[in-house]
Amino acid sequence: MRAITLAISCLLSTLLAPTLQAATADCRAETSRTVALSTRDQQLLEVLGAHANNSHTPSLIRYNDQSGNINQPILGNYARLRLAAMALRDGDTGFARQQLNQVEQNSPAAVDAALLLAESYRRDGDRERARTWFVRIAARFPGNPRAVSGLVLAGDDWRKQGAIEQALPVYNLALNKVAENMKALQTLADDPDRLYRSLTNSVAGNSTTVMDQLVLAMVRDRNSQVLDATRKLISASNLRKCLREQEKSLHNAIQHATARDLCNGAFRTAAKREKAATKQEIADLQRVLANAPDAEDFQARLTDARDRLQRIDERLERLGSTALPPELEKRKRQMQANKQRVETEIEDARQQVRQALKAQLPELQRFYRNLAGEAQLGKAQLLQARG
Repeated sequence: MRAITLAISCLLSTLLAPTLQAATADCRAETSRTVALSTRDQQLLEVLGAHANNSHTPSLIRYNDQSGNINQPILGNYARLRLAAMALRDGDTGFARQQLNQVEQNSPAAVDAALLLAESYRRDGDRERARTWFVRIAARFPGNPRAVSGLVLAGDDWRKQGAIEQALPVYNLALNKVAENMKALQTLADDPDRLYRSLTNSVAGNSTTVMDQLVLAMVRDRNSQVLDATRKLISASNLRKCLREQEKSLHNAIQHATARDLCNGAFRTAAKREKAATKQEIADLQRVLANAPDAEDFQARLTDARDRLQRIDERLERLGSTALPPELEKRKRQMQANKQRVETEIEDARQQVRQALKAQLPELQRFYRNLAGEAQLGKAQLLQARG
């Protein structure tokens, strides 16, 4: 079945179907930590999670009339998409465009809104304006396959009207974008690590690149467990940053201890030499006294040497050893263990991402291959007709 023929109908059926139902559980799972959903937000999600019904129209409209809701800029766009999709289904293109023109251009809903806007003009018979929108969408969202498919659809419209000069460059543009996106997908397949930054970026994207589109597909696939992997990546990355700061503090403490030890090093070396000399002196005096036990002078010198040796030992004890203090040694071992644990968690999460990429990549590549095939077919029919 042709990808272009179903592009708009699939979008409409997606917007009219309860596709948000599965995502709601993830949203609620995160709300305890990140997002606060009001009663109106939850009611809207329930409406979007159900099959489209005209009875929902008043509640969808009312949602965007409220003010001061932190989630309204995002959820409100999807409410307008649902309203527009229902209006197009019922043939009310004017009301559909009224809703679509209010969708924020930088929102994740921008691509779907632009495609529905182009479709509204097609249904009104204004193919020129529809084609203009399809070209504009592809230029702004080159990584979105539905946006690129609009180029082929625009080329088909011009070809059917016999406008060869207009159709040919559009087909060529579509083929170029497909080739660029296929190359980008292959790059991601060869180097999946490039996905990690996109996954851990908290700013919602609008699918301007192939990577954005692939991330969205992975996130929407509940079987991929990529959301769990993303949470792990964010948590482990934050912990890694914290450990790095702690490691700097530990390094400074070790340097301070080492510097203090170096300052005492000269005194310790001198004391050790003095200790060795004193011990030798004691040994010599003991040999003398062994042959002349009544030599009081040597006995007094021996007593003095022993007292001096005791004082040297006390001085060395105060100077301390060359090993790290026990507290710093404990912190150093704990730091190494924590770093190893974090790196293991990051690698486990990355492996989950690689598995999700392996599952999603072929589907997107297949879509682009089909898209390229349709563009080539349209181009061939165009050139045949011209010849």
